[in-house]
Amino acid sequence: MHLGPNEDSIEGAIKDEDIFLNPPPNLDDHLDHPIIYPINGGNIQPRHYKLLIAITSQIDEIRTRKLLREYMFGIRNNLKPCMENNGDIYYKFLVKPYNQAEKKVLRDFTAEVVEFDDIEEFPNQPNLNWQKTVFTWIQSIEKQEVTYDYVVIIEDHSVINLHKLLTILDSSVVNTHTLTTRQKSNLIWGRFDAEGKDEMFMILGPGSITTLLELEYFVKGTRTKKQTPKYNIITQAYHYFIEQNHSDESDLFFINDNIGLIEWPNAVENIPIKTTIGVGHVYLESEMKDVFAHLSISKITACYPVQLEDGKLSIAVVTSSFVYDNMCMYPIAYPLAENKRSYAKKHGYSFVGRSEEFDQQAHYKNRRTVWGKIDSVEKILPHYDWLFWLDMDTVIANQSITVEWLFDRFSKMVGGKDNFKKINLVVARPKQDATINAGVFMIRNSEWSRRFLRTIQQRRDLYHNHQMEQRAMWDLLNTPEYRQETLLLDKDDHTFNTFPHMYAPGDFVVHWAPDDCPVKPILDAIGKFKQFEKNKDFKFTLNHPPDH
Repeated sequence: MHLGPNEDSIEGAIKDEDIFLNPPPNLDDHLDHPIIYPINGGNIQPRHYKLLIAITSQIDEIRTRKLLREYMFGIRNNLKPCMENNGDIYYKFLVKPYNQAEKKVLRDFTAEVVEFDDIEEFPNQPNLNWQKTVFTWIQSIEKQEVTYDYVVIIEDHSVINLHKLLTILDSSVVNTHTLTTRQKSNLIWGRFDAEGKDEMFMILGPGSITTLLELEYFVKGTRTKKQTPKYNIITQAYHYFIEQNHSDESDLFFINDNIGLIEWPNAVENIPIKTTIGVGHVYLESEMKDVFAHLSISKITACYPVQLEDGKLSIAVVTSSFVYDNMCMYPIAYPLAENKRSYAKKHGYSFVGRSEEFDQQAHYKNRRTVWGKIDSVEKILPHYDWLFWLDMDTVIANQSITVEWLFDRFSKMVGGKDNFKKINLVVARPKQDATINAGVFMIRNSEWSRRFLRTIQQRRDLYHNHQMEQRAMWDLLNTPEYRQETLLLDKDDHTFNTFPHMYAPGDFVVHWAPDDCPVKPILDAIGKFKQFEKNKDFKFTLNHPPDH
């Protein structure tokens, strides 16, 4: 019987306090492929933004990033996620390379990356110049035909009033300077009067970055009083041009602002409200919130919900982003999420990954982690017409099949669209299984569904049982009340829940549901599906080892 992924049952000898190198070598040893970093410069649609915002951060600053999402951009959670960056600003958290991290941090960070899709991670490299890395990342954005008026680079312990900043930039008057068109393009506005202060804030015109990276003295190092390794590129440039008087040579326009861009003075009462644009080096969460309130900083919208066509259902593709403490799925959590996210984007659905509901199972007595699936569905369902649940170890193999196409097919199965309106749950029972497989199902937002989920939650006798939530669902579906409004795809291995050994070209979703860790076969399968998408004559199976 296939019971779905049950990582609770896989013994892991790894503890939360264990330290992992970047990437963890003991996870990479058994892979033909290298570890896939969670973010590797995802594609952006060509677009113009008023501000391109890069927020530099450390891997373990998860709570700080959560605070900034909410207080800067109004993003409290991912229940209604940004599916495209269609606002006036584009932001990303740029996570600095790290040598090692605790397992708990890696697990939570991976979930964060999957859920918000707003993080760029950079692999560790010797002698890495972080500021240059950030500039190079910005250039990579430009190559995707993304244009912007200004770049804002801040560290994650800085608070900045983006609305006030935009008002000043739109006026072209910064402090006492009225900017010309050329000066706006080559603007470098920030703090350059002490070590580390240019990391708090930098506001750059679109023409300044290439100039900074191409200047010969950054490579050859014409040394001045401030040109020592401890100073960043921009501060070195500022002092170089001040001391050498070479401003005509580069056309960079520096504004060293110690009035609008200040360092945390340890009490909000010490912050001038009228002149302050940003406050840096604020290290306590409570004090960051105080600064936002003191300066009356309003949120700026990063994205707007995708507008549905008339009559189109709101559908969410939902999965787990929770990495179990055995770390089995850690190397491929992001590729699996991207497989589902790209499908959702292609067809106008939302993609929602959830981990908190799985994490919270630890607070219950004798309740297995997998019950987080039911908690997640209960939480997300009120926001959509339908949810399409997919376990983490599933891959959408055929991205051309839509949920709406399946609904049309289901309508024919039950005798028409009016009859399908009475269906609230669609789930499959594979041929070789005695019960349903709860790794893939579709559920409608309805009173029936809410009652169904609540009733499942009452099965305390199954909280630690081997079949768990799957058995609870199956038992309910065998009662007249719930069987009548369920479409059971009985003895069905191909509609939307196919095990690898049953796969046939064109099948929609492949579900591994293994007894051991499926990382290697899933990676192989993702590559094969992509190849098959490009070449329909490509012949393959999902048996392991990989075909040659």
